[in-house]
Amino acid sequence: MRLTPYLNPRLLRPLKWLLALFLLYLICHLLISEPYKPPKPRKRPKPVENYTCPFEINDIPKNPPIFHKNNGTDAKILVILDSLFSRHGKSIIQVLNSQKFAFKAEAVSKNLPVLTTARKGRYSLIIVENYYKYLNMARWNRQLLDKYCKEYKVPVFSFISSKPNDQLKRIRIKGSSLWMWQNQRIQSLTATPSPIHKISKIGASRQFPPANSPSDWVLFESAPNFEPILTGTVKSGYERAVVVRDKGREDGVERILFGRNLTDFQVKMVFLDSLWWAMGDEKSVSMDRFIQVDIDDVFVGAQGTRIVEEDVRQLITAQHEFQSKYVENFQFMLGFSGSYFRNGDELEDRGDELLIENAKNFVWFPHMWRHNHAHEHNFTYLEAIMAQNRLFAQNMKIPVDYPYAIAPQHDGVFPVHEQMFEAWKKVWNVSATATEEYPHFKPSTHRKGFIHSGIHVLPRQTCGLYTHTQLFDEYPEGFEKVQKSIQGGDLFFTILMNPISIFMTHQQNYAHDRMALYTFENLFRFLKCWTNLSLKWQDPIKSAQLYFEKFPEEKTPVWTNPCQDPRHQAILPPTLNCTNMTLPNLLILGPQKTGSTALANFLTLHPNVSQNSPIPGSFEEVQFFGGANYLKGIDWYLSNFQNASIIFEKSATYFDNPVAPKQASSLIPNTKLVVILQNPTQRAYSWFQHLLAHKDPSALTAASFSEILEENPPETLRKIRQRCISGGRYVHHLGKWLEHFSLAQIMFIDADELRDEPARVLTALAKWLDLPDFPFETHLRYSPSKGFHCRLIEGKTKCLGESKGRKYPKMSDVEREKLDKIFGLDNSALYKFLRKNRLKIPNWLEESVRIRA
Repeated sequence: MRLTPYLNPRLLRPLKWLLALFLLYLICHLLISEPYKPPKPRKRPKPVENYTCPFEINDIPKNPPIFHKNNGTDAKILVILDSLFSRHGKSIIQVLNSQKFAFKAEAVSKNLPVLTTARKGRYSLIIVENYYKYLNMARWNRQLLDKYCKEYKVPVFSFISSKPNDQLKRIRIKGSSLWMWQNQRIQSLTATPSPIHKISKIGASRQFPPANSPSDWVLFESAPNFEPILTGTVKSGYERAVVVRDKGREDGVERILFGRNLTDFQVKMVFLDSLWWAMGDEKSVSMDRFIQVDIDDVFVGAQGTRIVEEDVRQLITAQHEFQSKYVENFQFMLGFSGSYFRNGDELEDRGDELLIENAKNFVWFPHMWRHNHAHEHNFTYLEAIMAQNRLFAQNMKIPVDYPYAIAPQHDGVFPVHEQMFEAWKKVWNVSATATEEYPHFKPSTHRKGFIHSGIHVLPRQTCGLYTHTQLFDEYPEGFEKVQKSIQGGDLFFTILMNPISIFMTHQQNYAHDRMALYTFENLFRFLKCWTNLSLKWQDPIKSAQLYFEKFPEEKTPVWTNPCQDPRHQAILPPTLNCTNMTLPNLLILGPQKTGSTALANFLTLHPNVSQNSPIPGSFEEVQFFGGANYLKGIDWYLSNFQNASIIFEKSATYFDNPVAPKQASSLIPNTKLVVILQNPTQRAYSWFQHLLAHKDPSALTAASFSEILEENPPETLRKIRQRCISGGRYVHHLGKWLEHFSLAQIMFIDADELRDEPARVLTALAKWLDLPDFPFETHLRYSPSKGFHCRLIEGKTKCLGESKGRKYPKMSDVEREKLDKIFGLDNSALYKFLRKNRLKIPNWLEESVRIRA
């Protein structure tokens, strides 16, 4: 076929002229443009003096591990603070949080918190922020506290600060033979031999330049019954203790007294050592610290900021030195997004190539193909870009030896983007990652790990190095901030306080002045100088296994409301929307067999109230907090509710569940709670009859209810006994809820009153919930055949199912006496609790306490 008939010659002439003009433009551009200039070579880093230890490290003796033993108390710490907002108090709390100790913090008041349960002591350690407040405590409180400490062998830690009064320099401590000196200036500080020291090196000493030493230290004179732990030398040459251990030989109470707050790093180390002396044992205390340094986005960065060939060589050299001198098996871990490979200038492209040539010297892990934000994409897209990054690694022969990955900016890890987790598992078989976002970015001492969808999420740390920190003299707030962080500051204590530290750095930190290499070399030097720690590297999969062996309680994530955290709100997965997020603002906690189902059923009569959708297989209860449904995540929980003024769920399993209070307060901290108080004796018997009606195999094996109530029933019946009794120990379980919710958020309902006068109870509840008035009395009717009240809707009576109000044999007098005895102490505690807080006392409780008296 001929084409020429279809071409118009008139159209070809303009095209010829355009082509000629374009060729002329190219010739002119080549003649007048500047000749090619190669990139300027990088300047070498400015020399910065490395840290040197002020004493001979090899001469420091090791200390045998010795731990304090107490008499069977809960592994919990009571902290008595000047104020819940005091700066020093917050420092104490941060250390306790970092070590994951259970504690209760209270401000100083006229009354001490309850120190014992019916069976044992509540606390293994007492920390009093201000020792003057301890010394001048009301006599009965001081006697009670000291008696508790002597009986259970519980030590007291406290801090003494100097008073601004030069005339009172030497003071004898009240009730003790110990003398102290206030407002002292020290010239040196030394860790003296003591079984307290574990992390701190005995003999480690530092000098204070006269101009820089604070003059407000409190020092203690040596005395026979007291052991110095940390000593300071004053100008006259005398050595006096900065931290002293009272061995308890004078009054039977062991104490550790600190003459300085936690602003000095050696004092803070001794505080950490003291905590482990009081709370730890040979199994829980380890000198091993595992350190992982991730270099994120190793190919990502603007031209002029990226690493070049010499930086790569220095990286390899530094890795070898770290391995041989400081950190056993150390290796840098490099994160890559393949799309950015060779995306710099000529020198930087050579640096990228040299990294690939030396790929086997490092450990590699994947990001996304183009630094993509996971929350913006669905599974299909995420799978495609991960596969593209994997193909890049295969073509470049990058060894990705471990199933570990990091999401750019931690997007999708928390709040959880389920589709990213699924794509990770499908493409990379990921089993471990790390994030700074769980549960929140700050404070770092609160960071925890969790396991979700089979992926172990470890807490990740920051080290003060970000993409913009490339030059020593341009560091924000001055380079001295980095050195302070290393030499006894935040970065130093990050290693001390965390068994596994995963640090985030960026490839820019290894270019120009190579700030990252300076930072970690000096950090490792300082740690080796001042601590007994053994620094090691291990692969992230082993770290994940070790972490959750050490902290198994963290395996289950604690869901928070992402709409209350600006950082989390910015990276919400597509399934969550803060504009229409519907969370309950009322929980009916139960306990079981107290009338919680009836209360929920009646409350829904109000037009402004909405209950959760029915949940098959759980008696229509959500059973989210503390149950298997919790692992289904926030998306699943939200799907069960519709918007209303009051949205509630009733799950009677919540009340005596040990983890439900924390999980509920983390997600819905401002919700209101309802607890129904039934006579625990009657409740226990009803629960047993409920099990029989549902043909529970264990309950059916019991010869009688009395057999279950024996102190040591057969093995098969112990769980049944516990389930019958647990829900009736009201104050025991309320204590856990009151650790996370205020008393003002809780309404107590008398089960007898709910049964006899439901309209009156519901009216009071509606008023407490700020609901509009509603005539409950016209919507409820007593059913003689059922024996309880039912809903009245459009003239028809609608009662609960056959399982409610079931008739069963009357409890025998013997069984009632046994149960009354079992609940005697618990009922007394509930009576005191309600009376103390001026709350209504049910008639059954008044009678129970009267009979017991």
